[in-house]
Amino acid sequence: MVAELSLGDLFGIWGCAAMANEPVLDEGSADALAMARLAQGDIDALGELYDRHQGAIRRLAVRMTGSADDGDDIVHATFLAAMTTAGAFDPTRSCRAWLLGIAARLIQRQRSKGARWARLLGAFRPAEPAWAADPERAVGTRQDLGRVEQALLGLSDAKRLVLIMSELEGLKGEEIARALGIPVATVWTRLHHARRELLAALNPGEEP
Repeated sequence: MVAELSLGDLFGIWGCAAMANEPVLDEGSADALAMARLAQGDIDALGELYDRHQGAIRRLAVRMTGSADDGDDIVHATFLAAMTTAGAFDPTRSCRAWLLGIAARLIQRQRSKGARWARLLGAFRPAEPAWAADPERAVGTRQDLGRVEQALLGLSDAKRLVLIMSELEGLKGEEIARALGIPVATVWTRLHHARRELLAALNPGEEP
């Protein structure tokens, strides 16, 4: 059994370092304005969107592809796609969810073409949390995170994608559904099975 840490704790530790320096802002209005400017050809607006959202897109891309290089390629391709489709953006939507949806479709397209997606999920190396001064617990947590990584590899791409978007990026079911172009019921079904399968992999022999 994962030592004294819930699945939510592990996902929190997993993403805390990457998100530590990102400001918590009410970004909706700024994003809508930037998208409107981008649709008019203002390239500076693309830079603003990149600064706000590239971290979330890169996290998703790296954890889906297992490669930092492929993750960077997906980030760049996502913003290039956003530049050409900005006019179709619905300002009532979450821009981050919309961009993550573009990234997810790019990843799926690359996989369908048999491109470089066979490598294992790369090791995550978040900064140590405050309690890491306890060496035994720090080592145990790193081992637990390694088990989570391996367990994630056992999930299908579809289940892993919605799990990361929900647990790590904090998107609501409706946002994930719109981003991926699938029914919200499908999102909940995939999340349900993903969580059960992940917990079963982390705690073999126990009832989920």
